[in-house]
Amino acid sequence: MHFTQVEAAKDMDWTQSAISHYLSNITELGPGAVVKFANFLDIDPTEIDPEVEHKLPHIHRINLSYSSDDITRPVDEHLYSRKTNVTKYVRVSPSSKIEGSGSSVFWKETSDVGLTGVAQICATSKYPSAKVLAIRLKNEKKLRFYLKNDAPPPEKIHKMWAVVAFLYM
Repeated sequence: MHFTQVEAAKDMDWTQSAISHYLSNITELGPGAVVKFANFLDIDPTEIDPEVEHKLPHIHRINLSYSSDDITRPVDEHLYSRKTNVTKYVRVSPSSKIEGSGSSVFWKETSDVGLTGVAQICATSKYPSAKVLAIRLKNEKKLRFYLKNDAPPPEKIHKMWAVVAFLYM
């Protein structure tokens, strides 16, 4: 990525001299500056400062556990969030939808973006009032999403989780 200090300063709403001081190591990068530079460069803040996570007490790195395309294979992806109380985070593919009679809710499909969203899921016992369930059917790897009232019969279900939220990316 090529940019001038003037371009960076304008984009980050800083002065050119502030950019120069950071790049020349005259001014130390604090956590806020690390995050701002990372957002400008479109990279993970830990690529600039591996210890930045420990300096940001309200932001937590959350590892995505699986993809909805194959719930049996772990993925090596993460996101940053203020929420830490959900058991698993699953990347949801653009082709996924919420299945059920009367459901007109379809996952936003984008052709040029692979990661369009994340589902926060947990054990159904931890969130019994969930309106949407994430279900892996027997003999399938794919994770499917159902309205609670339209879930398949128990004998067809391999594993089931409550969907706490969908996060659109």
